[in-house]
Order: sequence, then structure tokens, then C-alpha cells
Amino acid sequence: MKAYTYLFALAGILLFGSCDKDKTTFNPNNTVPTIDSLTTNMSIIEFGSTKPAVLNCAANGGELTYIWEVDLGDLFIINDSGSQAQYTASPCCIGEKVISCTVSNNKGELTESIMITIIE
Repeated sequence: MKAYTYLFALAGILLFGSCDKDKTTFNPNNTVPTIDSLTTNMSIIEFGSTKPAVLNCAANGGELTYIWEVDLGDLFIINDSGSQAQYTASPCCIGEKVISCTVSNNKGELTESIMITIIE
């Protein structure tokens, strides 16, 4: 009887010990994100220009994710981390456009915005 008890216990350990663990990583060294600066090389651009505005978000916090948003125009990520984007505009975008960057990690998120003016 004892032999069977040990076999069942061993089988249970092997069965439950082989299950996949949650693959979500949690880095306790991360801190709440901070944005040091959100800048652009051009605050005024002409629609249809071949020179896009380049935006840069300098942030801290560890394992950061960047999400860029604008209501009109073309916004593209241009580096591996996602901290830089370029913005171009078409005639429908004339006027002031607010571009936002949300920085997040497992400790929280923060959003900053910058304004670019599109002219004819």
C-alpha cells in the first residue's frame, strides 16, 4: 500500500510540475514611467512636403512601450524601441495637430502631447 501511495505522489508531482507557467514577465525593477521630453525637429510643416517632422520621446521606467496617436496625417515609428516617429500631412490636415505619445510598462502609463502646425 505504501508503494502505491509513493507512486501516486510521484505521479502527481511530475504531472503538475510539468505544466507551463504563466509566461507574463514582471520586472520588479521597473518604475512608473516618466517622460523627460517630447520634442520635434519641425513645429511647422507644409502639407505634401518630402521633409517629415521627426518626433522624439525621451522616457524612463524600464521595459517601456510607446504608442503614438494623431487624428489626421501619417505617423510612422522609425526606431526599434518606438520612441521616435515621423509625421507627414496632406491638405486635409491644414491647421494645428496634436500628436500624443503614451509611454507604459507594468507599473503604469503616462501621456504627453506636442502640437505641430500644418500650412499650405
